[in-house]
Amino acid sequence: MVTLQGAHARALTGVSTLALLVPAGASAAEWEISVGGYMEQYLAFSSADIGGAADRDGVDAAVGTEFYFRPSITLDNGLTFGADLSLEGSASTTGDADGGIDEAFVFVRGSFGEILIGEQELAGSRLTPRPPGAYFPGPDASILSINSGSIGNFIPFSGAVGGVETGDDVYRGTLGSSFASIAGGDNQPSITYFTPRFAGFQLGLSYARDSSSSLTGSSTYTDLRNIFDIGANYVNSFGDFDVAISARWGTAENRFDPRADPQLWGAGISVERGGFTIGGSWAESRGSSRARNDGVAYEVGISYETGPWTFAFSHFHGQNTDNEHIGFGPEERLETFQLGVSYDLNYGATRVESPFSLAWADKAEIFGSITAVNFDEDVGDPGFGTPGNDVDGFVIGTGFRLSF
Repeated sequence: MVTLQGAHARALTGVSTLALLVPAGASAAEWEISVGGYMEQYLAFSSADIGGAADRDGVDAAVGTEFYFRPSITLDNGLTFGADLSLEGSASTTGDADGGIDEAFVFVRGSFGEILIGEQELAGSRLTPRPPGAYFPGPDASILSINSGSIGNFIPFSGAVGGVETGDDVYRGTLGSSFASIAGGDNQPSITYFTPRFAGFQLGLSYARDSSSSLTGSSTYTDLRNIFDIGANYVNSFGDFDVAISARWGTAENRFDPRADPQLWGAGISVERGGFTIGGSWAESRGSSRARNDGVAYEVGISYETGPWTFAFSHFHGQNTDNEHIGFGPEERLETFQLGVSYDLNYGATRVESPFSLAWADKAEIFGSITAVNFDEDVGDPGFGTPGNDVDGFVIGTGFRLSF
């Protein structure tokens, strides 16, 4: 039997987890395998006015995909063992393309809580609720998300003149996302423990040896080691209101500069009632070496869902040390506003399961959005004494998203 597990629920509760050992004497049990994912195609017209460089106007196309495979088995003693493998890919007419394994971990779940080992999102980020509109059309980061740095696919910023168009401060950094990572990446080889949820509360703790992108990577080639990420959230319903609140903190040791042990704080909130959802998230990073990842980010949003229609409006603000002038103090800032609407062509359809326990498409959405971008920096890309290469632009587009 396949259960389609929503990415929003997975991110909010951290439910997916891993097996450390198999108890002796367990009787035969049946495997459950969840298979799913999404694919979206997006076509848009974008226009960017770049200080110190030629304007960029034109039509661009992009594609984003993610597939997951989640086998699990529950034994007679109540323990559930399983694995979670996610593959993702993206491409655009600018020639940018990316793909590969996003998450890959094993888990064990029981009355004691959950344990995960492998390449995964750290606990604090996983327990933070996603504000409405943050990942429109969502629920995971998409090719036009304003809270993931993805808008850089259409509007170049943060080095638009110097050529450094996306840096650590954009992707999982405070210039581009309020879901910043202490390790500087989306997922990290780590060990994570989640407590059982009690009276609406759940705690999570992640530990990673270093900021290597490989389980076998040597700390010799990384700046950070002994990375800890701690998170907590509270999820409950009060009458017609569904509420989720979270807080997080992360820290690490800098191998080369003991005076530069970074710290990360964050919080999030989401409130739902009668089709309306409002929420926001915030993150602040301090203490990094030469202040390279120091900054603040927040996002607020509201959405309304009625029948097959979803309307969303969100605003993101990010600021960080200028990635072209690390260690010298200048900052750069990003303001983004987005209005989006989507329509589910498959709304109200009865889910059909095949003899192979695969559920057919859960959603088939068409969507459109208007996004306004303003980027400014204290110092231009060529160096001190030059004006900031500020960017003003907008993106208008439409697309199709198939979730299955």
